[in-house]
Amino acid sequence: MTAKATQVDVIIVGAGLAGLTLASLLAKQGKSLAIIDRVLPSEFDCETPYDVRVTAVSPGSRAIFEHIGIWPNVQAKRVSAFDAMVVWDEASSAKIRFVAREVRQPVLGYIVENRVIQSSLYESLLGVSGIHWCVPESVTDIVHCDDVVEVILENKQVLRAKLLVGADGSRSGIRGLAEISHAEKLYLQQGIVANVQTEFSHQRTAWQRFLKTGPLALLPIGADKENRECSIVWSADHGYAEQLMQMGEEEFSQEITKASDSRLGNIRLMSERVSFPLVSGQAKDLVKPRVALVGDAAHTLHPLAGQGANLGLTDVAVLADVLENTERDMGSLRVLRKYERARAGEIQVMQFAMDAFVAVFGSSSKPVVTARSIALDMAAQTPSMKRFFMEHAMGLSRDRPVFAR
Repeated sequence: MTAKATQVDVIIVGAGLAGLTLASLLAKQGKSLAIIDRVLPSEFDCETPYDVRVTAVSPGSRAIFEHIGIWPNVQAKRVSAFDAMVVWDEASSAKIRFVAREVRQPVLGYIVENRVIQSSLYESLLGVSGIHWCVPESVTDIVHCDDVVEVILENKQVLRAKLLVGADGSRSGIRGLAEISHAEKLYLQQGIVANVQTEFSHQRTAWQRFLKTGPLALLPIGADKENRECSIVWSADHGYAEQLMQMGEEEFSQEITKASDSRLGNIRLMSERVSFPLVSGQAKDLVKPRVALVGDAAHTLHPLAGQGANLGLTDVAVLADVLENTERDMGSLRVLRKYERARAGEIQVMQFAMDAFVAVFGSSSKPVVTARSIALDMAAQTPSMKRFFMEHAMGLSRDRPVFAR
């Protein structure tokens, strides 16, 4: 054990959405923390255009933000609520519409820029006693020493804690240092995100069309009274995605108008386009002695359902709940297994569901098209089935911590 080390209760690696939310929850419990990242969240300027990197925040995730007190700050910056969602299929006439009032909720969710949430979390933690910021910094090694774990930073500083949490994203360095294996699946697709202006109002509705080349989602954003701004998330096969990225603005605008079936009229590109490979991944273990993984460090999903960030926030809420309600050593495997058992089932089900959706809706086989058309129509006409899907997607299920639903 290193003689000179900074001692805290929990070390969190990653100052993104999952890491800072966990820090806020643990700070409320009175735990001392060290937060490590290469960069700090940038300040938010309401005069800047909408960023293309957004998160679909569920009511369950909003409840977490309300619990830690940042939701009013998020709302004061930029938030776009949506009350309904329409899903339809290019290859058939099948469609389904979800409406918030069907589950007695005011909204289905909120589209929020990532930087709005991260800056609000960071601002809420500034000045909080018991938080040791190690930024810009990175971890070079971890060492297990009896009843603690030591973290060695690039500047040779040593931190010591009962628990180390990896919240450092899909390429998690902590996952590697903890020797936790990780399986990835390539979808052979690219995701394209951008902001657009529509001819007609988006009606506070999220629109998603399943195309043979991949799903296209138009998510309502913007504070304009006419509701004619959307964030798009377009998952497309590699070859088509490359064509889309190389198109000029006018050609791309025409292509997205066509792909969206002109539901919102003519569409015009308003921002840069950003593309990224679509990959799902899952860590074999969520915990090792004195180490826990949350968020993208633990799992990544295909973006078609917009559930990746919400799944990670549920990780954070459950881990914080486990740590608050134990009198044992918080870094012991016995305690951490409670977190793993509580999360493993939902993560596996969500991974399976996303893979199934991609396979079924990406197929042009006539029997598959017929089957999915029947399934969509059946779900649309079965209120109990619709409520089940909506309650789980919205984070309203009763197996979550009370403050997270």
